[in-house]
Amino acid sequence: MTLLIFTGFLWGSMLTLGVIAARRGDGTFAHGVRLALREATFIAPRLFVGILGAGFVAELLPADTVRAFLGSGSGSLGILIATLAGGIVPGGPVVAYAVGGAALEAGAGVPQVMAFVTAWLLFSVNRTFVWEVSVMGGAYVRARMMLSLPVPLAVGHLALLLPL
Repeated sequence: MTLLIFTGFLWGSMLTLGVIAARRGDGTFAHGVRLALREATFIAPRLFVGILGAGFVAELLPADTVRAFLGSGSGSLGILIATLAGGIVPGGPVVAYAVGGAALEAGAGVPQVMAFVTAWLLFSVNRTFVWEVSVMGGAYVRARMMLSLPVPLAVGHLALLLPL
């Protein structure tokens, strides 16, 4: 239901902005459509490959290995492994959440997957090297990484205390 509401909000926002742009009468609407099509042409193939790759990863995750290293009984070591894995998983949310969901289905513990997702959000190598280092600089990124390092570990360990 939340996804449906959010999708409706996005459509409503897009239509509202489209009407505002069209009413300006200065070509803003047409220019916006051209920009959107250019972005869609750029993103669509990558999105398709990401979804396809995530599907393969989800199918190929060996359940026995996942349970052994990331299962609910893996405790702190599993949280550490999940944190490291989350930091090196390439790609965007399509890949990261599909891998996390597949890991849960294969027997990974919820605290371990929480650490994985949190690490991906904070340390995604793709985003960090392609965007953050080039825009913010290496010194900033090193400082942020050092300050953020305990966060996925803390999230995973705090989740161990919850009745999940």
